[in-house]
This record gives sequence, C-alpha cells and structure tokens, in this order.
Amino acid sequence: MTAHARRARPSPTVWVWVALLVLLAVLAALPGVRQFAADGFSALSSDDPLVRRAWVQQFGAWGPAALILGMLVQAVIPLLPATADVMIASLAYGPYIGFAIVYTGTLLGAVLGYAVGRWAGSRLVRRLTGQRLAQQAERFARERGWQAVLLVRLMPALKAEVMNLVAGAVSVPFWPFLLASALGALPATALVVWLAATPKRLLWGVLLFSLGTLLVALVRWWLGRRAARQADVT
Repeated sequence: MTAHARRARPSPTVWVWVALLVLLAVLAALPGVRQFAADGFSALSSDDPLVRRAWVQQFGAWGPAALILGMLVQAVIPLLPATADVMIASLAYGPYIGFAIVYTGTLLGAVLGYAVGRWAGSRLVRRLTGQRLAQQAERFARERGWQAVLLVRLMPALKAEVMNLVAGAVSVPFWPFLLASALGALPATALVVWLAATPKRLLWGVLLFSLGTLLVALVRWWLGRRAARQADVT
C-alpha cells in the first residue's frame, strides 16, 4: 500500500459518524420507534413534572440503567454527545435523582475511559479523539497530571471524556485521577442538572451556554491574532 493510499484511508471518526447516521436512519424508519420518540418528547417537554414522571415510571429501574449505559458508551466514543442523557435524566427524574444518575454515569464513564486509555495507549486514543485534540490533552496531562483532570472538569476547554482516555494513556495515577474527576464533576453536574430540570430553564441554559461558547471562541481568536502579530513584529 502506498503512502498516498494510507493517507486517503478514512479515519475512525468518519466511520463512527457513518455508522451512527445509518443507525438513526434505520430507527427512524420504524413506526414503533417514531411513536416512542414522539411520546417521549411530548412528555419531557411538558411543564408538568407529574407528566414527565408518569412517562418514565413505565421503565422502572431500566430507565436510569439505560441512561448510565449511554454515558458509558459516550465515554469511550467521545464523538457522541452526552447532552441528551443529561437532559433526559434531569427532565424525567427531577434535579435530585437526575443528579444521582448523571453523577454516577460520569464517574463510571471516567473509570471506563481511563481503563480504555490505559489498555489502548496513546496511538489508539489519538485515532478515537483526533490527532490535534489528543496531543493537546496529552501535553496538558503530562505537565499537570491529576490537576489537568480537575481543571478540565471545572473549565472544560477540552472534553472531559478525551481527558479520561488520555489520562489512562499517559499513566496519570488512578486514585488521584478518580478523586480529581469526582471533585471536578460535582459542581459542573449540579449546574447542568439544575439548568435542565425544566424545559424553560433548559432553553435559557442552552442560550446562555451558546453565548458563552461564542464569547470564548471570539476571545481565543483575538488572542491568537494578537500573538501572531507580536510574533511578526519580533
């Protein structure tokens, strides 16, 4: 195989998105799945917490288990968004039980991501998360160790799921990693669950988060241009 053919080979990221789109298309073609999604959206978007609670009671213990399982899958495939799990847990189970579900899934996902990173090593982690993002996280983790894990949880400049994988790959000590994950995830989880506890609050939370993300992106762009101009001067 030539070097050009190796460069042209699609990355695992592309195959994950292709598989996800195919799966969604197949599920959307099933009438039962469409009806289930419509019923769930109608219940979860209701302003009445009794309506939301009545809908999730049909699942029993399988409801929280399914949400936690989704967070575990997202922990090893960080391309998948965990936002849906957090919103459903908060809207369906309320702020207290929802917090317990999300926090448990977050910590179990951190442990699983660390274990996968430790087993797979940096090379596979880079293929799962992307070369540039993994290199940034690796540099940060090697310099700061468990402090990098805590900072990413508190100020998510990088995805925490990527840091879990990288922390395992670069052999950050496990117990400091777990403690940093637990402490860092506590305030972030509480805030997100509180914002997602009602549809109206969720809407405002999404708007504020979007504005904050845009502001951070603009600041980073401005700082990058400023650094480039200073480099040209020197």
